[in-house]
Amino acid sequence: MGFMSKYDRFLRNFLKLNIAEKIILVNTIFFVLPLAVFIFFYLFKIPKLNIYYYFELLPNISDLLFRPWSLITYGFIHASFGHLFWNMILFYFFSSLFLNLFREDDLVVLFIIGIIVGGLFFVFSYSFFPVFGGLSSSLIGSSAGVISVVIFMCAYSPNSTIRIFFFNVKLIYVGIALVIFDLTQLPISNSGGHIAHLGGALIGFFAGFKMKSGENIFNYFKKNNLHKKFTSQKQKINKKNFENIKQQKIDHILDKINESGYDSLTNEEKRTLNEASKD
Repeated sequence: MGFMSKYDRFLRNFLKLNIAEKIILVNTIFFVLPLAVFIFFYLFKIPKLNIYYYFELLPNISDLLFRPWSLITYGFIHASFGHLFWNMILFYFFSSLFLNLFREDDLVVLFIIGIIVGGLFFVFSYSFFPVFGGLSSSLIGSSAGVISVVIFMCAYSPNSTIRIFFFNVKLIYVGIALVIFDLTQLPISNSGGHIAHLGGALIGFFAGFKMKSGENIFNYFKKNNLHKKFTSQKQKINKKNFENIKQQKIDHILDKINESGYDSLTNEEKRTLNEASKD
């Protein structure tokens, strides 16, 4: 089997996956590829490079301005198998709950926004809080995006229950426990990472609360929705312009009747006046 046929087969199988499975696969690939590169460097005694540098999120606002893509790319790389595994397990479970109720593109928007907001919390916390003064750090991992999906479901359906070991637990308690865990871990370890989690949790709670009250905030971030709004506005303008032109024609016909009588109208003018009387 040639390379192209293998690629075509992989692409067909990839397209069959739902969006949550695609996100999990992409995260897994981006975890495995750097490991393969590191092994190659090791075998050929090539000096080890920090491949993550070009994709990880640095805590300085100036770095973010020169590397804006890192605000998203950091959320698709993981440094350890345990980090990847637990993120993807949590994401798979709660995204399954999400997709039972909402569309796939909503999940993508929520996941990406969670990553972005979590990243912004991380960057600005290093500029705002004195405790981070002089510290050097970086952020990788999809935890902020994952936690946004988790907390969304906890906010939207707080009284739904899930099975944890031998107990049924309401989602609201799961969400509270995760937020408390991040808060208590702030002064202990990975402070920047836990702040990013809280940023993802905040946007997840906001989106879930809004959705519960009937407002889908994801629509504001979809290209198709923006296109529909633009098209609708354009149609309204065209309709208004058409009505103005039509009214001008009718006014002209009425003026002509006042001056010369109905018999002076052309057949087209009579037809226009007749159609206007039916509206």
